[in-house]
Amino acid sequence: MKNTTIWGLVAGAATATAVLMTYRRSDGSRLADGIISSAKQLGNKIKDRLQHNVKGPNGESVYLDMYDRQFYEDSEGKRVYLDVH
Repeated sequence: MKNTTIWGLVAGAATATAVLMTYRRSDGSRLADGIISSAKQLGNKIKDRLQHNVKGPNGESVYLDMYDRQFYEDSEGKRVYLDVH
């Protein structure tokens, strides 16, 4: 019974994804474009580690990337790496 329920949920999610990927708005963009973009941004934030004891020059939150380089995001959302000696 549990296996059937799990496979049903997986099949439903796959179907919903397929529908979202093919549905186009009147402006030509896909409905799923915003969802995919948001998921990628969230994934980037999760893999970057927040440094609680370090702040940027204007009080911005500082993160470590996958190479242990410290950075903060400027007002445009671009990464600014800190020069650590």
